[in-house]
Amino acid sequence: MPDDNSPCPAPSLLTPLEKKHENNSFDLITSVHESETRELDSDLQPEHVFEVNLEPDTYTNDKFALFSNYQQNVHHETDADISREGFRRFLCGSPLHRHADAADGKPLGSYHQCYRLDGRLIAMSVLDLLPHAVSGVYFLYHSDFEKWSFGKLSALREAALALEKGYEYYYMGYYIHSCKKMRYKGDYKPQHVLDYYSWEWDVLDDEMRALMDRWKYASMSVERKRKAKAVDERPAGGVSGKTNGSLSNDNNTPAEPDHHSPDEEDNDDDDTTRHPTPLAASRSKLSLLELGMPGVLTLSQLRATVDLDSMKLRLSGRAGSNVHEMREIVSWDDGSEVDPASIKGQVAEFAAAVGAEVAGSVVMDFSRG
Repeated sequence: MPDDNSPCPAPSLLTPLEKKHENNSFDLITSVHESETRELDSDLQPEHVFEVNLEPDTYTNDKFALFSNYQQNVHHETDADISREGFRRFLCGSPLHRHADAADGKPLGSYHQCYRLDGRLIAMSVLDLLPHAVSGVYFLYHSDFEKWSFGKLSALREAALALEKGYEYYYMGYYIHSCKKMRYKGDYKPQHVLDYYSWEWDVLDDEMRALMDRWKYASMSVERKRKAKAVDERPAGGVSGKTNGSLSNDNNTPAEPDHHSPDEEDNDDDDTTRHPTPLAASRSKLSLLELGMPGVLTLSQLRATVDLDSMKLRLSGRAGSNVHEMREIVSWDDGSEVDPASIKGQVAEFAAAVGAEVAGSVVMDFSRG
């Protein structure tokens, strides 16, 4: 018992409801780590050891075994569809150089985030760690652990990684609305999608989903302009505005948007995209310029905006006289812009991905092997 001179405890300033909220508040970083063995009290002896670590994106046999199991059980591929070389090309040995950020020391480059239970590799994220973002490239898990929702766990862990290391954004990759396997990305909020017309980020909300339900390729900026133009040009008594924001004509039929062609209407197929996954695109053997990927220059756009012949390259690690133009390569004219096996084709893919401004200002370094 305290004596008469002991100070009285300070009264709580929190209401019972606030105390309950404080005790039940969710902290992402704490929650994703609390199951790891290294986070447990040292005097506890867990029945199982669970570890998650960032590792170089190098090939190992246990990574390939996990990949093979995932492709067979999730994507229903056969042994003939799966090869070690294909796995290496798809998910290992990225050209992104691994190093520490000079400003704050956070890791940059391509990594595998490996989940191990009692030493067994049971899941793996393939990540590109960029100066301002954690980019999720691919995720795979063993079928023995399917019921544990590792896809959701990986999304939470990658978001936590972005918070812990000081990246500004968590990029979940492409969102293809017609592909059911990608719909889960929209469950995380706030979520934004890039508009390739305006280069603005739009909230992935019910309005955007409704637009995507109707069209394979949807632009919210163009849709807004279309609606504004339709209102401005509406003749008196000719077109009426509906309460849901859509427009109709005198026959009470929906007005067609002018930025979509009739053959773009969705059908009932779940996967209307020609190559809905990176692996499918890789196996198509098509050039990046032929895939029709939004945001990547087409062949005609590339030829109109980029002078591939004058793009610069460095043939050795030294600067100065070792910087040359592409046209100086002996085999340059033998290649094609749409042949990924040729030097010209590889340079064309790079230019199409980064755009004309960057392509015209960079020096490609072929000396890194």
